[in-house]
Amino acid sequence: MLQELSEYISGRIGRWRDMAARASAGPLLIRAGIAVFAALSLVLAFPGDVMRNIAAIVLAAIVALLPAAFPRSRLVGLAVFACAFGWVLGTLFYGEDVAVPRLIALSAALYLMHSLAALAAVLPYDAVVSPGVISGWLLRAGAVVAVSAIVSVAMLFLVKVTLGPVYLVASLVGVLAAGALAYLVARRAGN
Repeated sequence: MLQELSEYISGRIGRWRDMAARASAGPLLIRAGIAVFAALSLVLAFPGDVMRNIAAIVLAAIVALLPAAFPRSRLVGLAVFACAFGWVLGTLFYGEDVAVPRLIALSAALYLMHSLAALAAVLPYDAVVSPGVISGWLLRAGAVVAVSAIVSVAMLFLVKVTLGPVYLVASLVGVLAAGALAYLVARRAGN
């Protein structure tokens, strides 16, 4: 039993060494982007009082590195869940205000992290990736973030001006606008 476990561990270590020796710059750059956007998401999501703690910083660094190391796994979802938990923790227990710029920045960082994780999940670690692939991917993801932010802010402004603080109506209008936007994007992509 111990012999089999020892062989398994030494085999995994050998595989990781081989992967590290053969890894190319493109996939490593994408994984670094995943870690950066995951860390940014965690900093934006959690309250400042929590992020001033050294243990929280270390834990956030570990949570940010996990999706970068394992983009094909559920650890990407764990990072998103940790951000959602931090946002709820900050708003409910620490009394932080829900500021639209912070919310848009958090949403953008989460989307970019998740989008880069999807790209990293399909790329082998030793793939040769053209810089145009990475920049094209980021430009398309940035366009999605920009359009989403503009539509969201416009809908918030429109609902606030016309109806006042009616949150249910704002939510329904936002869902309808997101659905219409998704339909238009899907129809455009189909052509």
